[in-house]
Amino acid sequence: MCESTLCRVEEVLDAGRVLARRLDGSARVVSLLAFESATPAVGDWMVVHSGYALERVGEEEALAAIGELAAVGSPVLVLRPSSAEGEEQGR
Repeated sequence: MCESTLCRVEEVLDAGRVLARRLDGSARVVSLLAFESATPAVGDWMVVHSGYALERVGEEEALAAIGELAAVGSPVLVLRPSSAEGEEQGR
């Protein structure tokens, strides 16, 4: 069974692929073939289905979804900011 999942872009690999981290902490190469917007940037949230990015999700909406998942007992990892963001914040 396939399911859509919320992912955060960690690295733009090329014009057609990104490395994205799922909420369970695993990282996957995601195709942008079905993505109709501009190439996502590091830190952007996306809905991914079967390895294909479908749409961009705003930060507020992503955090609300993570909160809902946590509220119903779904295991959710707190995803760290990208290494560049972490360095700027002294992490």
